[in-house]
Amino acid sequence: MDTKISLVQRGALKKVGSTFVEAFGHTNALLIADGNTLRIGGFATARSLQKAGIEVRQFIFPAHPQPYADEHSIAQVRLSLEMDNSIAVVLGSGTLNDITKRASSELDRPYMVVATAPSVDGYTSYGAAVSIKGFKQTLSCAAPMVVLADTDILCEAPAEMIASGYGDCMAKYTAGMDWILADLLGVQPIRDDVWEMVQKPLRLVYAHHKGIANRQREGIGLLFDALSASGFAMQIMHDSRPASGAEHLISHIWEMEHLSKDGLPVSHGFKVAVGTMAIAHLYEELAMLDVTECYGKPTQSWEERKQAILSFFPNKTVAEEALSVSKAKFLEGKALQARRKALIALLPTLKERISVQLPPSKELRDSLIEVGCPVHPSHINATLEDLKRAVTGAQMIRNRYTVLDLYYELGLFDRALQSLEALSGRVG
Repeated sequence: MDTKISLVQRGALKKVGSTFVEAFGHTNALLIADGNTLRIGGFATARSLQKAGIEVRQFIFPAHPQPYADEHSIAQVRLSLEMDNSIAVVLGSGTLNDITKRASSELDRPYMVVATAPSVDGYTSYGAAVSIKGFKQTLSCAAPMVVLADTDILCEAPAEMIASGYGDCMAKYTAGMDWILADLLGVQPIRDDVWEMVQKPLRLVYAHHKGIANRQREGIGLLFDALSASGFAMQIMHDSRPASGAEHLISHIWEMEHLSKDGLPVSHGFKVAVGTMAIAHLYEELAMLDVTECYGKPTQSWEERKQAILSFFPNKTVAEEALSVSKAKFLEGKALQARRKALIALLPTLKERISVQLPPSKELRDSLIEVGCPVHPSHINATLEDLKRAVTGAQMIRNRYTVLDLYYELGLFDRALQSLEALSGRVG
């Protein structure tokens, strides 16, 4: 794995300097933060580095507007790093970490992250989720060599950031079910050790959701550990499959469309939480399907599919990326017939696995609400039609088999979209 040191404890902020020296020696450091994270731990982080004899420069994004993980932000950080041989120390969470991870990777340098909230699993993950020319994608790059988190800081994080992390964590239920589906089809086998690395801590977090809602140290620690474990799993696989399924693809569509509420971008974990409830619903619908209902209308021809993608994505660059991805997984003729037979034969097994893997959606929904997560598109300034649109686009943007591909290949995708209307009665 890329991460050699992971330090998560009370008072860890005082050990930033000594940990940096242990990992990198007495190289210069570039502290990367934004206005918010600088206020939370900037002085303590810089002071700890300086006390360890490290020369520190700073690159600070403004607090408003919030930094966005795209090629422009990456270039800014890379240019600052290129001024000398500094190692980046990023103080922050998802976006800042992804920007720094990619910029450091482009210079073939390791880096260190000092976490400020248990808000994402990307701290320790291989790859950075960024938008290039408007297309949301995961770019190859090494995970941080050092991850440090002070539990005092984590417990004092804004409630919405803790909730965002909980939403990202609960997404591993549906992501796991998508992986089970891909495994049963022989598309992407489950690696048992990696599966346990993600799914075991997930269930501990779910069991402690009340403590997380109340900022109890044990629950917050379990949440951060579970998110870190997901990142480590992605490092091992060099793939986000262990922690990301259709729910994340829904989020990616909304991220490309810059979904915002009250003038601020909706957090990754919040978009994922809404996506998780939508995908959990689609799996419950699948569990109630009769075999005779699995012979839906024929899927589109490739030309029809191409036109649908071009209509969905007005940005030419984004459309070309989506066309490439969709073409790679598009089945027709005998290949599609064979896939449909395989899916129908698997349906009884799938129903059993759904009942084991996924908590009852009402219970999962209640836990998300208690921690402060949105569970309905209206909670993140979207409509049911927006959700249907995001689900449609989600099936177009990644060559990763999910339940959305199952519905599409069975000719039941329109039925799946229509079934989402049932969520209209679950707003509260």
